[in-house]
Amino acid sequence: MLSLVPRCPPGITTVSLRAALAARDFDVNLRTIQRDLVKLSAPFPLVCDESDPPRWHWAPHAEAVTLPGHDPVSALSWQLIEQHLQPLLPRSLTDEIQPHFDAAREFLKATGAGNFHRWTQRVRILPRSMQLHAPEISPDVLDAVYQGLLEKRQVEVDYTNRSSEDLRRMILHPLALVVRDSVHYLLATVWDFTDIRQLVLHRMSAARLLEELANEPKGFDLDDYIRQGGFDYANGEKIKLVARFDAYAGKALLETPITSEQTHDTLDDGRIEIRATVNDSQQLRWWLMAFGSGVEVVAPKQLRKHLAEDAKALVHLYSEP
Repeated sequence: MLSLVPRCPPGITTVSLRAALAARDFDVNLRTIQRDLVKLSAPFPLVCDESDPPRWHWAPHAEAVTLPGHDPVSALSWQLIEQHLQPLLPRSLTDEIQPHFDAAREFLKATGAGNFHRWTQRVRILPRSMQLHAPEISPDVLDAVYQGLLEKRQVEVDYTNRSSEDLRRMILHPLALVVRDSVHYLLATVWDFTDIRQLVLHRMSAARLLEELANEPKGFDLDDYIRQGGFDYANGEKIKLVARFDAYAGKALLETPITSEQTHDTLDDGRIEIRATVNDSQQLRWWLMAFGSGVEVVAPKQLRKHLAEDAKALVHLYSEP
């Protein structure tokens, strides 16, 4: 019964609690439930409000009571969720499960879980790219957008594009959230349009959750959207890339291939020629340019020309006093 009492208001009535217990094959009457709740409120921080009918919930900031209690594996799992997944959780859910984070942290500090506590201090995930400071996002914006996504409701936002200083008020239909390099991208349709837009949360100065349900394009699948290059900013069709990398970078690409079908040859000058079919995208070009003189694109010719022109522009830029 303790596990069925909600962490936060509005709580649960004894009638609803009886139905939940009955669904679990506990056939008890309302009077027994009321008596047991009163008894349990002595050792546990249970609260009954004065609504009609009365509702029960745990007291605010009450320590989590996990039934059954934590073991080292569950405590470590909660700790990793807090460290790596908390930014993806709606604040309403985070507030509700915060006591579980606290309880897991305290458990791992205990003598019996010393090795597991040490694990949390000795394992880290680092981005491969330049680590930038995360932009500030209004807590009210986070709450409205996350709740809209969670409940499939429309959200009205005030949004400013990077290329313009003009503030626009828009009605969004939230579809999905993607966090990439500390930037939160909301995938949504706008007004009655059906094309999917990417809007960053830190450019939203205000957001308000609406009662109307959000529309969702038929067949939308977030994994398919990503797999088809939704975040690669594709320029066109797939291309057959042929690129010659210096030995150090080339060996890294043999360990972590661009695609599972890539092939390679080692050239007489020690460079490694990689061949792979990839999406022609801005992401690909940014990645290739990051190697500087450590890579030569052989094909396709149009991509080679683009990188050559960019290299000439750099030479001109750095030749100026």
